[in-house]
Amino acid sequence: MLNRPALPLIVSVVVAIAAGLLVGMGQSPMGVWPATIAGVALFSWLMVDRKPRAAFGLGYLTGLALNVLTVSWISVLGTPVAAALIVFLALWWGLMGWVISRLLTLRAWPFLVPAAWVAMEFASGKVPFGGFSWTRLAYTTIDQPLSGFLAWVGVTGTGYIVALLAQALLLAVTHRHWRLKMLAATVAVFFVGGLLNWTPLATPEQGVRVAMVQPNVNRAEHGTATYARSVSNNALSETIFAMAIARTTDDPVDFVLWPENATDVDPINDAETRKLVEAAIRVAQVPVFVGAVTDGPVPDSRQTSSIWWDPASGPGAEYHKRDLVPFGEWIPFREFLLPRLPILKQIGRQSIPGEGPGVVTGPLDELPDLKVGTIICFELAYDSTSYDTVRGGAEILVSQSNTNTYGGTFQPHQQLTINRVRAMELGREIGVSTLNSLSGWVDARGRVHDLTSEFESASRIYTLPLRHNINLSVHLGPWLPWIAVLASLGGVAYSYVPRRRVDSVGTSDR
Repeated sequence: MLNRPALPLIVSVVVAIAAGLLVGMGQSPMGVWPATIAGVALFSWLMVDRKPRAAFGLGYLTGLALNVLTVSWISVLGTPVAAALIVFLALWWGLMGWVISRLLTLRAWPFLVPAAWVAMEFASGKVPFGGFSWTRLAYTTIDQPLSGFLAWVGVTGTGYIVALLAQALLLAVTHRHWRLKMLAATVAVFFVGGLLNWTPLATPEQGVRVAMVQPNVNRAEHGTATYARSVSNNALSETIFAMAIARTTDDPVDFVLWPENATDVDPINDAETRKLVEAAIRVAQVPVFVGAVTDGPVPDSRQTSSIWWDPASGPGAEYHKRDLVPFGEWIPFREFLLPRLPILKQIGRQSIPGEGPGVVTGPLDELPDLKVGTIICFELAYDSTSYDTVRGGAEILVSQSNTNTYGGTFQPHQQLTINRVRAMELGREIGVSTLNSLSGWVDARGRVHDLTSEFESASRIYTLPLRHNINLSVHLGPWLPWIAVLASLGGVAYSYVPRRRVDSVGTSDR
């Protein structure tokens, strides 16, 4: 079993903060993935023989350090918002610290502790208000061999493997007689992951040519009366430029992809905005997949939508964003909080979530039943929403995002990494269109192509292959988090079995 020397309080505090920073260093844009494995191992070591209050407190400090490093970009919405989010998110790490301190008393701790990590990620992505699970362990694997597991066991399973290797590292460091075995097992896991990255992909027989538009915006206008119009004006201008390139290079385009919030006013109900969209379609002479803010189903509400706009028939199939950012797109307890926190007025109308998978029928001349899957911005963090696109029959995938608010921070880099993870997990190419940063396309191996820069107008023309595969990760996805939760809860419960009962089943050496 694990042993740890007694540590002065100040040393324990420093180690807790160091563990959080190390775990966070593997996230984008830092990308130092070995640090994450070391941080997870250090966290387990710190929790050995801890009483509940100490385990929770030190885990909380780890969560504070991790989240300050990785998600403090939320401060663009206001320092109080960032402080409140980080202070709350750290509670999950405090809870996990207590859970791991109990699991470490069991012989099966090397397998149960990783379950606690992914169970915490799952729970924090659900509670409260839909959760905020943005910095998962699997996101640190994108540029290393462990990414090969994404297509097979998904984000949850790959995160478990990261945490499992961290426990192997801890055993290797603390138990000399385990050292060679753990190092050999670690090398073997990395080797298998690397081999899985070479698994052949089926060669698609057909593809769709997409003109991706990154409109860019004048950030100084945000929140002003001119902002909404300028966004759509820029989308029109860049569409004209993209089509000029397509025609002069004899590179025909099947449809044009606009990002989330390319029209900040409902393009169906607002006549001036509709003229801008229809002007773009007349220039393109092909459908435009419009990212739009639309009027909601109840008064003073809105929806974030993707609309397939055909040159002949006009606006057609729509998808409304399902996973909304709390205190970014909607206000929980709005009637109570809004009068007491005037800063929340900046959020504007209450957003209403959509329903069903993000799949629309986007008819083209040669593909009248084309199924287009879209994942809108924050939805990338949700496994079920991403999986629903391929389960719903999507043949091509696009990601539409409004990154304007968070331009110049870590957020766009982290979001691009999650796009890459989803591409590998689903085994599908993803066309990425953002309002003003890091657009391009990601292949099924997670590699980024034709990447744009932040704060510039840009366009790209690329082919998205039609694919129909549904990877094992999608089938396992709904089950693995619940298995991890049950294993963690079961382990904690078993850790409280009286010693006499434990002795009777032959595990008294804990």
